[in-house]
Amino acid sequence: MKTLDFKPKKSKEDFRKNYKLHDLAEYHGKNLLTQWGIDFEDFGKDKRYEKVWEKGEDKPDIIAELNGKKFLIDWKGKTKEVFWVNKRAIDSYLNWSNKLQIPIIICFFLFDKNFQLTDRRFALVGHHKHEIISDKAWDKNDVVKFNPDLPLFTKTNIKKELL
Repeated sequence: MKTLDFKPKKSKEDFRKNYKLHDLAEYHGKNLLTQWGIDFEDFGKDKRYEKVWEKGEDKPDIIAELNGKKFLIDWKGKTKEVFWVNKRAIDSYLNWSNKLQIPIIICFFLFDKNFQLTDRRFALVGHHKHEIISDKAWDKNDVVKFNPDLPLFTKTNIKKELL
């Protein structure tokens, strides 16, 4: 097993607190997909409680289908209007997209300080513009930033982007 070359800034508890936003995003996202009649099933495995979590290939959260078109979705919960994603995740998503020959959506749910949903946007990986920024994440990973003019996460916009 590889030894970390940095001292993590977050404790195990702080790391898992990040999942509160992810879980809220997933809840709202799956609820919307159900309302819109979009079929989906889990794709990626939740690893937050595994004793050792090695850096590896990220998997989007779900696989969905709309009008016969399959696509993958990864949920991201944010408290600021920053559409940032770990570069390692983007690279992995592009590999999954190529391997399965299906598009990947990253869905950003924005919450206020009281965890109330304030906005929902999405990026179609490989289509919506992004750039690697000079800031690094807390875990020293490179970060990719999508332009803030992302479309609203609606069934109509998903259809428009995918079909």
